[in-house]
Amino acid sequence: MWNLLVVEDESIVRVGLRYMVNWESLGLNWKAEASNGEEALSILASQQIHIVLTDIRMPGMDGLVLAKQIKQQYAGVQVIFLSSYDDFAYAKEALRLGAVDYLHKPTMDEDEIREVLGKAVKLLEEQKPPSRQQLSGDDKNEYLLSMLDTYTFPSPPFASELETDEFKMGCWLTIIRKREDAIAETADSEHLRFVSLLYLIDELVAKDWGGFVFHRHYREVIWIAPLMAKASGNKQPEKSKYLEGLRQKVLELLNAAVVYSHSSCYAHITDLPKAYLEALLRLPVKEQSDNLIVRMAKEWVDRRLLEEDMTLSKVAADIHVSQGYLSRVFQKEVGENFSDYVIRNKLEYAQKKLRETNRKVYEIATEVGYANAHYFSKLFKEKFGVTPIEYRNQ
Repeated sequence: MWNLLVVEDESIVRVGLRYMVNWESLGLNWKAEASNGEEALSILASQQIHIVLTDIRMPGMDGLVLAKQIKQQYAGVQVIFLSSYDDFAYAKEALRLGAVDYLHKPTMDEDEIREVLGKAVKLLEEQKPPSRQQLSGDDKNEYLLSMLDTYTFPSPPFASELETDEFKMGCWLTIIRKREDAIAETADSEHLRFVSLLYLIDELVAKDWGGFVFHRHYREVIWIAPLMAKASGNKQPEKSKYLEGLRQKVLELLNAAVVYSHSSCYAHITDLPKAYLEALLRLPVKEQSDNLIVRMAKEWVDRRLLEEDMTLSKVAADIHVSQGYLSRVFQKEVGENFSDYVIRNKLEYAQKKLRETNRKVYEIATEVGYANAHYFSKLFKEKFGVTPIEYRNQ
């Protein structure tokens, strides 16, 4: 379901619209209402909105100013305008700003509303990222991993799957790791043991609870779970007891000793970066130390990603560890060195800006810290196989 926000200063018009159309039959959820542009922006900041149906003329912030703000801050949101007889010039400006269409308030009927909303839904479907069924193997794992960091969080997430009834009530996250004091193994046998652990947990939670199971560089299993277990019947299992039972099954079936921690419940899937950090901090101290240091380094990068002068020595000094130690644990935990991680995140941020804005390539290059646009384009092509212009035109 796509979420609809209606912005109209006349309450009678809002009421009329609400009951004029069977919104659910269009795949829409009448999510929220606002009486002015400021109120609408507040709702957009706190709720997942896909379509905004807004009056052009309103007291305070009018619909055109609101649309400009939406396009700058929420590029994927589709905007439709409501206009009156004397708003024709405004309506033309609205279309120039990238609105889907406009509806003429005095004459609009159910069929016209359905047609215009259908256009918006079609545009949303076209820009929607691949669903989990279309992603497999490493691609799916990388996509899910991107949901654990604020800067790499996809926009929108798996809308067709993560905004289902299963996740509507909220979500929580679990980290599962092999105990560090477990018997040492060769690299090959350790990898196979981890893959077996991953598959077993995926199979067990898919049957009992639901959600998504993936891994972080074959070092930890991560499970994103809906609030309610699907096989719970009338009695909802307690999370800690369920996880302890899971640990016991892993020990019995694979003879593998693991530790785990879980987050509290969060209202929306966009809170996953917070849930991951909370679960990380709850791991036993021996298991979290290196991971936590790397997490602190990654958060330092996230906060300063758009700065040009970003070095390993700076982050090491700020989080109070030696540069050599940070370099070793970063490579071990993340699977790439610090500079490669910074470059990758800058390029992925640039990729998002190319996709969601009309800004020039040199402007995006400058924003992510590359004064030389040619060098930026060279790095971009090495990473993604196409130039920034080719990527935008795909």
